[in-house]
Amino acid sequence: MFKLKKHSGGPVLSPAKNLDWEKEGVFNPGVIKDGEEIIMLYRAVGERESYISRLGLAKSRDGINFERVSNDPVFGPGEFFDHWSTEDPRIVKIDNEFLITYVAVADRIMKNGRSILRPLPLETASALLKTKDFSNFEKVGIISPAGSDNKDVVIFPRKIRGRYAMLHRPNRWSKEWFSFSYEKFVDEGLPCPVERLPDQPSVWLAWSDNLKNWTDHKLLIWPEHHLDEKVGAGLPPIETPDGWLLIYHHVSRNWNTGAFIYTARVALADLDNPNRLIAKIPYDILAPDMPHETNGEIKVVFPTGGFVQGDVLHVYYGASDRYVCLATGSLSELLTELKKYKI
Repeated sequence: MFKLKKHSGGPVLSPAKNLDWEKEGVFNPGVIKDGEEIIMLYRAVGERESYISRLGLAKSRDGINFERVSNDPVFGPGEFFDHWSTEDPRIVKIDNEFLITYVAVADRIMKNGRSILRPLPLETASALLKTKDFSNFEKVGIISPAGSDNKDVVIFPRKIRGRYAMLHRPNRWSKEWFSFSYEKFVDEGLPCPVERLPDQPSVWLAWSDNLKNWTDHKLLIWPEHHLDEKVGAGLPPIETPDGWLLIYHHVSRNWNTGAFIYTARVALADLDNPNRLIAKIPYDILAPDMPHETNGEIKVVFPTGGFVQGDVLHVYYGASDRYVCLATGSLSELLTELKKYKI
């Protein structure tokens, strides 16, 4: 079995208690290696009354010791579509420009530290930023399909057959959503009839010519066990000689407590046709078992950024919605293991 090895020193980024906007948690970072510099754009929460997230910036030379670039957020709520939160950034670089996807929340998440009762579940969307310096951002706006309640959008780091490609997780494109009576109030913009939807929220692949309008949505990865709750994209795809490495999060439920357990799994997709999965490992390569990953009933490892240096795969992940952690492993060993589970 293949397992990522966790950094022995614990979290590589923890909340700064002297910064009001991040003192409650820093987690789910977008991470990219650019030349000799490792750039981290992390999600930060400073209070749990309404649970507003902003984005902070840190940099490193060794991938372990990160220094904050500023004592202020570099990006945060500012538009009608992200008025209450900007969450879970992912980063790729295409040509000379960084593309950053993030979860945009238009409505208030909590009040007095509790989820707000509402006629429909809270809807999120995913938006896109462009930057060359992580100081000045061009806001492209929402890129996920309207009405889909969409998270975990990651863009492939290069065009494929002349088009951009992305993975996304539309929560409402599942039979689970249609088991309730919500559909009478929402136009989910489904790409297929309801009977062809997966049972639970899953990973879909989409294509675009301009990064704004996305079409040709195809189901790619879905939950397959009766205890599974959902899956979602993690890191942006990593190009390898054997295919696109897709490290994604997998969610199951502890039926004794009702709590969710977030782990990391991996699949491999064809380089020229990522609609075709080549292999998928049926077990976790990373799971929450350290004290900082299992805060109370919250058991979370949530992979969102990383890179390959030599043969070493670096995966950065959020731990228990509070810390940024690092795990590493041999890329060649992972690819060898994947070949045992060809589809």
